[in-house]
Amino acid sequence: MSFSGSFFVGGLISGDDTDAETVRVPATLNEAVTAGDLLRPITNGANGFLEKADDRGVHCVGVATSNASAGESIDLLQFGVGTVNFSHALTDADVGKAVYVSSTAGQASLTAPTASGCAIIRVGFLQNSNGRCLILPITIALYS
Repeated sequence: MSFSGSFFVGGLISGDDTDAETVRVPATLNEAVTAGDLLRPITNGANGFLEKADDRGVHCVGVATSNASAGESIDLLQFGVGTVNFSHALTDADVGKAVYVSSTAGQASLTAPTASGCAIIRVGFLQNSNGRCLILPITIALYS
């Protein structure tokens, strides 16, 4: 199945080697990122409007699809299947678990935060122990 058109922030849906449909949009970075980093929007960024997400923010809009420096543009994976960087090791027993934004900038965790001032942001669900995830970002709760 092939789609063309816009669903999220002008992103196009296109198939990739996973045979899953994905939503990717071009985005300019405020800081250097590595492929697999979780990203959030910011205002008044000196170099761009995306930076690494952590559980102190209120959003995660997707995953960096490549390495890039501040001021460069990358494709942001907003929906589909992609590899995410984790703040801890994964095992086969973790497959199927929910994935959350961690306290480490750009990294994911299998544990939802519970501390005051944190946001529970579910990124998606783990597909294998190499960090491959079904990406479906949603903010669930904010702790004050």
